[in-house]
Amino acid sequence: MGRLIETVGKYAKNPYYIVQTDTPVYCVEELCFVLCQNTFLFDRGLLDMKLARWLEEECGLWELARKLYTLIGRNESPSVFVGMILEYAHFGSEKKRQETEEELRMSADMDASTRRKRFADHLVESGCYSQAILEYERVLEEIPSMNYVMRSEIFHNKGVAFSRLFCFEEAAEAFLAAYQENAGNVEALICYLAALRMSLPEEEYIAFVAENPGWHEASLKVEERMERSRKDYEDSDACRELNELLKRRDTGYYEAISEKLAQMQKKYREMVAGS
Repeated sequence: MGRLIETVGKYAKNPYYIVQTDTPVYCVEELCFVLCQNTFLFDRGLLDMKLARWLEEECGLWELARKLYTLIGRNESPSVFVGMILEYAHFGSEKKRQETEEELRMSADMDASTRRKRFADHLVESGCYSQAILEYERVLEEIPSMNYVMRSEIFHNKGVAFSRLFCFEEAAEAFLAAYQENAGNVEALICYLAALRMSLPEEEYIAFVAENPGWHEASLKVEERMERSRKDYEDSDACRELNELLKRRDTGYYEAISEKLAQMQKKYREMVAGS
């Protein structure tokens, strides 16, 4: 059973629409959740008189609204503004509130594209790969072609997200675009070849590398990493667990394997559909 959360204020008849996330919220708890989950997207536009008025009139939180009016009048920082809302609603732990305020302090003066990229990077770190890919695509539409370094980083990170979803063909396209944007991004080239190696039959991959001798050194680094990954897996708990199951094939092996596969399938579906 989940932890009960004590709510404050009323459930609004009319929602407040958060433009940055394209989200309507109906109570202060929903507002707090969106603020904490999408911190990287917000800037000084958070200091919105309409938001304070909505909390007062729709949610009945006149005391909180009065404090927010004061902060808006003083042109306070977004971190202080959000911190006031989170603290008043008793939303999350003290540590989580401090982390949210710190993230706002770091991102408040960034341009919109940089904030959105940081948000997408955060989604990758959180395992929300499909959502991260959509965010990267939005950022790429905003960034001018002359900003090739940032575009290369975004394509590279997009490739990482595709790789985590085992979409190696799409990952290869993204890594190649990263390398084409910035030939100095050697890591993108290595990742491109690695994604090709995972998506192509071995004969086709070998032929491709032979046709591109300038990438031979990068292909050797791919093999080094593949070998290191193989050894890391052989030393992992997952490998040891599988070997133990293989030793007792007649005592629940197939049931245990089926359960393990079901867990992996469930996790993958959550990454794709729930991210």
